[in-house]
Amino acid sequence: MKKVSKLLLISILIIALFSSSVFASATTLKIDGSTKTLTTQLKEGRNFVAGSSLKSLGLDYALNQNTAILKNKEVEFKFTLNTNKVKVNNTDFTLDSKSYKNGQEAYLPLRFILETLGYDVTWDKSTNGLKATKQSKITYPVTIENNGITYTVPKEPSTIVSLAPDVTETLFAIGAGDKIKGRTQYCNYPAEVSAIKNVGSMTDPSIETIVDINPELIIAATHYKEEVLKKLQTAKIGIVVKDSPNTLEEMYADILKLGAIVNRNYEARALASSMKSKVETVKMYTNNIKNKPTAYYVVGTGQHGEYTAGKDTFVAELIRVAGGINAADDVTGWKYSLEKLIDKNPDIIFGSEWDIDTMTTSPNYKGLKAIKNKNFKAVSVDLFSRPSARATDEGLKLLVEMFHKDIAKKLSF
Repeated sequence: MKKVSKLLLISILIIALFSSSVFASATTLKIDGSTKTLTTQLKEGRNFVAGSSLKSLGLDYALNQNTAILKNKEVEFKFTLNTNKVKVNNTDFTLDSKSYKNGQEAYLPLRFILETLGYDVTWDKSTNGLKATKQSKITYPVTIENNGITYTVPKEPSTIVSLAPDVTETLFAIGAGDKIKGRTQYCNYPAEVSAIKNVGSMTDPSIETIVDINPELIIAATHYKEEVLKKLQTAKIGIVVKDSPNTLEEMYADILKLGAIVNRNYEARALASSMKSKVETVKMYTNNIKNKPTAYYVVGTGQHGEYTAGKDTFVAELIRVAGGINAADDVTGWKYSLEKLIDKNPDIIFGSEWDIDTMTTSPNYKGLKAIKNKNFKAVSVDLFSRPSARATDEGLKLLVEMFHKDIAKKLSF
C-alpha cells in the first residue's frame, strides 16, 4: 500500500511539473495549534497560495498593480508578479518560479513564505494537508558551536571584518553587507566590496589593519591560523570561527547561522528557502534521466598533481543534482591522480580557464574523450569554490546547461 501511495504521489508531481494547467483547490494547513484552509493552485510542481488567504495567518495583504505585498510587524514581502523576484525586508531574492495574477487574485509561493516566516513545512497524513511547525525564536546572545568551541555573540554587531569570501557574499545576500568594514583580498563579490578596506589574505590578514578598523566582530572560515586569531582575541575583538560547508544542507544551515549573528533571520531563511527550491526544481527534472554524463571538475592539474571534488563535497552534490555523474565519486576530499582521471575518462571537464588551458595543451590529457571531443568548459571557479548562494543560483544552472541544455531552457531562475 505504501508503495502504491508513493507511486501515486510521484505521478501527481510529474503531471503537475510538465502540465501547463493550473489546479485550483483548498489546502489544509495545520499551524500554531489550529487548522486553516487556504486557496491554492498547483503549478509547475509548486503550491501557490492566494494572497488574500494569508490574512488568516495574521499577514496584511495588498495588491498594488503588479506588486503583491504581505507583511506583519516584523517582516514584509514584496512579490513582483509574473517574475521570480521578491523583496524580503527590502532585500532582493530570486525564486525558482514566478508568482502570478489570476483574475483579481495574486498567487504566491506558499512554502517560501512559510519557511521565511520560520516554519518547517511537512506533509500531514492525518489531514492530507500541510503542517507548519514553528522554529524556536532566535534571540541574543547567539551561540555558535564549531569543533567543540562555543562562540558567543552578545548583541547585533554593527561592524564586521569578514575573513572569507563566502561569508562576505552571504552577508551581502541577506542584506547585511553594510556591516562589513574589512574583507580579504579574495572577497571580490558583489561589486560593492571594492569600496571596503582590504585586510590582506585569509590566512595572514593584517592584524594592524583589523585593529585599526576596530570591528565589533570578526568572522573567519576554514582558512585561518590559530596564532592570528589569538592575537586578535588579545585585542579584545569578538571572533566567530566556522568550518566551510561540505554539503548543500550544511550550506543552508550556515546561512541561517550567519543570519542569526547579524539579526537578519527572515532574510537568511528567505535565502536558504530560495536555494532549496531551485535545487528541488532541478531534481524533479533530472532524477529520472537515464543518460547522465560523467563530469570532472578541475580544482588543480599539471605538475602539482590532480585535484578535484570528491564525493563528499558540495560540488559533487551539485553535479548529481544537475543530472550528471561525478567522475571522482570514488574518493573523498580533493586529491586525485592522473591515472584515475585517465581510467574514468569523463564525458565533460570543467574548471578555471588556466586549468583547462593546461589540459588542452599537455600531452598527458590528449587521450581523454572530453578533450578530444572538445567537451570542456572554462568557468568562474568562484561559483564552485565558495559555499554561497551563487553555487545554486549560477553554478547549478551552469551545470544543467552543460549536461542537459533542454532542461536548462525550462528553468525560471
